[in-house]
Amino acid sequence: MPTFTHGKEAVIILDNTNLSTTLTDVSVSLSADVSETSTFSSTSKTFVSGLRDGQATASGYFETSSPDSDAEYLAQLGSSGSAFSIAPINYTRGNPVTLGKVVETSYDRSADIAGVVAVAVAFQFDTDTFDGKTLVAPAAFTSTSTQTSVDFGAAGTNGGGAVLHVTAASGSSPTLDAKIQTSADNASFSDYITFSQKTGVGSEYKTSNSNPARYARAVLTIGGSTPSFTVAISFGQGI
Repeated sequence: MPTFTHGKEAVIILDNTNLSTTLTDVSVSLSADVSETSTFSSTSKTFVSGLRDGQATASGYFETSSPDSDAEYLAQLGSSGSAFSIAPINYTRGNPVTLGKVVETSYDRSADIAGVVAVAVAFQFDTDTFDGKTLVAPAAFTSTSTQTSVDFGAAGTNGGGAVLHVTAASGSSPTLDAKIQTSADNASFSDYITFSQKTGVGSEYKTSNSNPARYARAVLTIGGSTPSFTVAISFGQGI
């Protein structure tokens, strides 16, 4: 029998802001261009695949406190793009995530005399979109940590990509060095993607053209005096 999951567990993170507590609906649409190659000798239409594309939309409630989603949407509108991830069944290690870099294309606010002030936002995926898995569920880390690996079933054949979200940071001169390692046997790991060092909130989207091994894990190296970083990381093999 199939196992279904309630949509209330979805998690949406944009840049350094977890938007899940302000949104009520999210949708991702992935597509690919096709060009017809039918000729006079064809008995049925034939096609060749082209460029892949992706968009996302979300709607929910207007908020300016914690998190200040209104400020995040305004800052992202027309920007060069930021790390973005959507986990439809919670951001738990090993769960599916759609991840990539997005450009915000529209932001709408609406008010009704009989209802709550609402917002709607739309995004365009820029470059590759990855159907991946969570490596680090959103949580606060105060010391160096090597996370449990995730099994992707097989090695990748078309590169890979990852997103790092740092939604909170504190301490005296805190530093976070995060990287993703992969392994063929879940025993011997080597570095695959290394993010730039973070000293505060922020995000990063990074890809690699080399093919990742079957297993992937995240390694967090934390320095400073009484440091704390709230981190979420997801990773996907190229399609």
